[in-house]
Amino acid sequence: MTTVHKTEGEELLLAVKGAPLEVLERCTQQLRQGEVLPLSEEDRQRLSNDNDRMAGEALRVLGVAYRTLDELDAENPERQLIWLGLTGMTDPIREGVAELMEAFHQAGINTVMITGDQSATAYAIAKQLNLSRDRHLEILDASQLSQIEPEKLQALADKVDVFARISPADKLQIVQALQATGQIVAMTGDGINDTPALKAANVGVAMGKDAANVVREVADVIIEDNNLATAIEAVSRGRTIYNNIRKSVHYLLSTNLSEIAVMTAAISLGLGEPLNAMQLLWLNLVSDIFPGLSLAMEPPEPDVLTQPPRDPNEQIIPQGDFERIALEAATITATALLSYGYGIWRYGISPQSSTIIFMALTGSQVLHAISCRSQAHSLFAPEKLPPNPYLEAAVVGSLALQILPMLVPPLGTLLNLTPLDPLDLAVIVGCALLSLGANELTKPTESLEAAAP
Repeated sequence: MTTVHKTEGEELLLAVKGAPLEVLERCTQQLRQGEVLPLSEEDRQRLSNDNDRMAGEALRVLGVAYRTLDELDAENPERQLIWLGLTGMTDPIREGVAELMEAFHQAGINTVMITGDQSATAYAIAKQLNLSRDRHLEILDASQLSQIEPEKLQALADKVDVFARISPADKLQIVQALQATGQIVAMTGDGINDTPALKAANVGVAMGKDAANVVREVADVIIEDNNLATAIEAVSRGRTIYNNIRKSVHYLLSTNLSEIAVMTAAISLGLGEPLNAMQLLWLNLVSDIFPGLSLAMEPPEPDVLTQPPRDPNEQIIPQGDFERIALEAATITATALLSYGYGIWRYGISPQSSTIIFMALTGSQVLHAISCRSQAHSLFAPEKLPPNPYLEAAVVGSLALQILPMLVPPLGTLLNLTPLDPLDLAVIVGCALLSLGANELTKPTESLEAAAP
C-alpha cells in the first residue's frame, strides 16, 4: 500500500508498507539513526532473518519504507525507496479456537487456512491451531500458486493445510480446486474481497453482523455473533435434524410393516383375522402419530460430532437400514403372534384372543419408539442417551390411550374388545417388553462397543 503526502516544502512524500521482502526489494537505501545509508546485501540478509524471526513468533509483519520526490512518477513510483524498518503486529488466537479445530477434525471436517499473511506467520499460527493434526504441516505460498497448472492444483488442494499470501482471485481458485476433487466446501469471510469465493463455495458463511452488505447477500449462512464455535453447533443441529427425520421414518416403516406381517401370517396360517378394521385404525392412531413426532424432537446423540459426514447422494434410508427395519418388524410380529397363540390356546379364535394381540401389538409398537432413538446406542450400554421428555410423554400418553377403551365400555364395544384377566395382562406386557429387549440386543455389536466409555 502506498500513500502520497505533500510536505511543507512542497515535496511529495511516498509512504509504503507491505510484505517485508517485497518492500525490501524496492529499497536501495536505509535510514539508520537518522542517517540515510546504502542498503548492502548483508543488510538485506539481516532484515530477511529478522522478518523470519518475527513471523515465526506468529506476528503479522509489515515492511515500511519511504521516498521523497518533486514530481510523482505515475507509472512506477515505488522504486529507489528508503527502508525504515519492520513492524510486527500480534493478532492472538481466540481462546478455545484450537479446541474448536479439533472438534471440526473429529466431525470429519477438514479445516484449511487461507490467509494474506506471509508463509512464516501462517505456519506459526497453523501450528498453534494444530491444523495438520500432528502430521507434517503442508503450506503453499501464492507465489507458487500461479505456477501450478489447474490439474496439479486439484491434486494438491486437499493435501494443503495453509494457503499463504493469498489474493481474492486465489481464494476463488482454491475453492474451485477443492470442489473439483469432490469436496463439499464451506467458505467463511467478512470482506468484499471474499465475495467471489463465498459465492462459489457450496456453503458461503458470512462472519459477523458487521460483514459487508454484499457478503451478506451472497452468503448462504450468516453467523451473527462472529464466533466460529457457532458453526460447529450448527453442524451438530443439522446432523441431528437429519438423523431425527430418519428415526421417524425408520419407526413408521418398521411398525407398519409389522402390522402387515401380523395380518398376512395369521391369515396364511388359517388363524383367522387377528385384528378388525377399527382396531387397525385405532392402532395407527395411537402408535404412529405421537411417538413418530416425538422422535423428530430427539436431542443430539453424544457422538453426533464424532461421526463422519454423510454422503450427500445417500438415500435418506440406506440399504442397510432396510435390513434392520425388516429384522425389527419381524421381532414385533413374532412377539405379537406369540401373544395371539396364547389367546387361541386359552380362548380359541375369538374376540378375547384378538383383544390380546391388539393390546400386545400396540404396546410393542409404542415401546419400539424407545429403540428407534438410536441405532448406535443400546438401552443396555453404559453410556445413556440424553433424555427426551417429548418421547416420554408420547409413550406414557399412547399407552394411556390404549388402556382407555378397556375403561370406557362404549369405546371398547366399538373396537370389539373383551375384558382381560391378570394372566392375559402379564402375557401382553411380557410380549411387549420381549420385543423391545430383543430389538435392543440385536443392535450391531460395533454400535454397542462404540457406546462404551
